[in-house]
Amino acid sequence: MLIKLFSLAFILMTLSGCFSSSPKPSVIVVEKSINQQNIDQARLGSPIKAVKNPKKTPNIPVVGKVVKTFSEQHPGLTFNTQPNQPVRAILDGIVAYSGGKTKSLGKMIVIKHPLGFYSSYTQNQSLKVKSGDEVKRGQVIALTGTDNFYFEMKKFKVPINPLKYLK
Repeated sequence: MLIKLFSLAFILMTLSGCFSSSPKPSVIVVEKSINQQNIDQARLGSPIKAVKNPKKTPNIPVVGKVVKTFSEQHPGLTFNTQPNQPVRAILDGIVAYSGGKTKSLGKMIVIKHPLGFYSSYTQNQSLKVKSGDEVKRGQVIALTGTDNFYFEMKKFKVPINPLKYLK
């Protein structure tokens, strides 16, 4: 009987700590996967300009005016570009796919980034990287074709709005 009483007292003392009114430290969750600053919506109508230093270059794939933004029917961004413009990787990663010449997509590159992110670059005229290549942020990976350039981002196969990650 004495053992049961001590066991019950121990359990009650342990549980009383769960209900105490002493302040608990706050938990802060910080996502460090990528820089998540929004693009100013007013800039959508103006061309995005290139910067010479890649470390200070905005995370944009091409220089050009965004002519169509992300929606359920259009899970990416369409840029008004000229032929032979450089296409740059928006983040470091590994080329998961490079190739293809389809009527609707042109030549395409898909880059796998850390933490489940993927970026797709389509409507290219020529490709500068191949599957398995390691690429760095700002590296030229392709040249645009005659059609408007199309860019898309996914996180674990789910389309996400690129404007949340480009700056």
